[in-house]
Amino acid sequence: MTMAEVLIASVLLLFVIMSTLTALSQAYGFTRHARMITLAGQIVQSVMEDLRLRNFAELKAYAAQTQPVSFSSALASERFSSSFTQGFSLSGRFTTLTRPSGTTYDRISVTLTVSWTERDSTFTRKLITYFGEKGLSDYYYVGWAP
Repeated sequence: MTMAEVLIASVLLLFVIMSTLTALSQAYGFTRHARMITLAGQIVQSVMEDLRLRNFAELKAYAAQTQPVSFSSALASERFSSSFTQGFSLSGRFTTLTRPSGTTYDRISVTLTVSWTERDSTFTRKLITYFGEKGLSDYYYVGWAP
């Protein structure tokens, strides 16, 4: 009888330990994902701030390039380079806005997108804003998507 009780107690203890380890593993995964989302948001906001410091002629030059424009060099720079950002890709889409009559506004729409892959799923984080010849409009965040 005592051996059976010890065996049952051992199996139950093993079950509790395995459940705890599984929950801990999932918690680490969720923490890593939250870190990646935060880092992606910080990267797009920082690159957008760098664009904000440029003059309108430079933004027009970006809009004249083939879209999307790669910002891989920004990710490789010293301030973003880490083991977390190695799988990130960063691109920007610059669009000169036009009126219905066909003439152009003095505004450029900029969408920065950072993408990364975790556990065979691709996630993105976007930041959209409008630059005008007279200044910058507000940012518009677009959430992340798997």
